[in-house]
Amino acid sequence: MRKNLLLTALFLLMGSCLFAQNDKSKRVTTIGIIDTMETKSGYRINEYYIELTKNQLDSLKGKKVSVTGKLLIVEGIDPTSKEMVQGSLNDRFFITEPKFTIVYDTREPLIQDSSPY
Repeated sequence: MRKNLLLTALFLLMGSCLFAQNDKSKRVTTIGIIDTMETKSGYRINEYYIELTKNQLDSLKGKKVSVTGKLLIVEGIDPTSKEMVQGSLNDRFFITEPKFTIVYDTREPLIQDSSPY
């Protein structure tokens, strides 16, 4: 009886550890310029799609940005499948919960005063 109880507790512990490992989402970062052409999947940056509000799009338009967030992969359709999840044959990669950082390649030099003091 005691042996069964210990084995059950061990299996429950192992199962919860495996579940916790699968629950962790992969984080991704990409750097580029957001394509301002909206699609059904959102806005595209490199091979990823992100959702943006109009204010976010206006503030990031034309700027080089670093986007970091959780990776969500929506698998492409299987032409033989009865149920269609999306309309693309290829997998789609989404960044959820995105965090944005503007990337500056060069900085303007500091203005130097020509006077000695």
